[in-house]
Amino acid sequence: MKFYDMNLRGQDFDKDLALVLEANRFGWDYLNLNYSHDDFDEAIQYKDDLIDELSAVDFYQTYRKMNANFEHADISMGINILNANSNEIRKIINKYRNKAKYISCLGGDLKINRSVCENHRIDVLSRPYYKRRDSGMNHVLAKEAVKNNVAIELCFRDILNNHLRYRANVISSFKEILMFHRKFKFPLIITTDSKSLYDVRSTRDIVSFFKSIGFTEKEIYNGFYYYPKQIVDFNSERDNMIINGVKVIESDDFTDTYDNLESDLEEFEPFDEESIDDLDDVDLDEDYEDYEDNEFDFGEEE
Repeated sequence: MKFYDMNLRGQDFDKDLALVLEANRFGWDYLNLNYSHDDFDEAIQYKDDLIDELSAVDFYQTYRKMNANFEHADISMGINILNANSNEIRKIINKYRNKAKYISCLGGDLKINRSVCENHRIDVLSRPYYKRRDSGMNHVLAKEAVKNNVAIELCFRDILNNHLRYRANVISSFKEILMFHRKFKFPLIITTDSKSLYDVRSTRDIVSFFKSIGFTEKEIYNGFYYYPKQIVDFNSERDNMIINGVKVIESDDFTDTYDNLESDLEEFEPFDEESIDDLDDVDLDEDYEDYEDNEFDFGEEE
């Protein structure tokens, strides 16, 4: 099983490097650094340097199993929209949708939660329970999330950094969102929301926690791998899409069915002369008269 963390807090090159190095050591296979829309353009400029630094890591500096096929974590960069109203969200989406491969929006306010769930150009509604006493989800938002293929994000950091009744409230929100997910089948992803290397935890620790609050192995698999991979694969094809479900395919991707026409004709064996002579001997009129003389018994009608 591979593990995708679609929400690491991007800040600057040095902090981002320390964060991805630590996450790579703990076994994460895909790491997405999220930035505000103001910092995104600057972060893209040092993405290649991050990848080069990560590729230089030695296998023995990681906590992965020694008998596993080791591959360094893949890195991508996305945008996390914070503290914006519906109009601001729409403007940011229009500006960055073709630039960013991953766009999420922080929830919490019911108006924002609904606006995001109704927008098919947004990938993820992050933390709909943020600063709320309930989960921030209901059956209306769940149906809209399914209709527009908007994933709902649960962040492990909300458990890690909260205590007492605040942590209990977050766990209750997780369970309620899981209940809506089981009923309506909207995409549900799990992230760490790590801000520093001290927030990073191993994949085994996080899996154990979500099992303890009622998640099944399949739901954890979908949250860590299946749904995040769907988002990544879909957005990698977004440039070629005319509308949802229709994309442009290069002519090189097609095989001309007429390329082998001559060879197919050479393999075709027509009737030989003897077969044609046999056909000439057939008297169709005589056969038809024999057919008319036959009587067929279909039985009596009931």
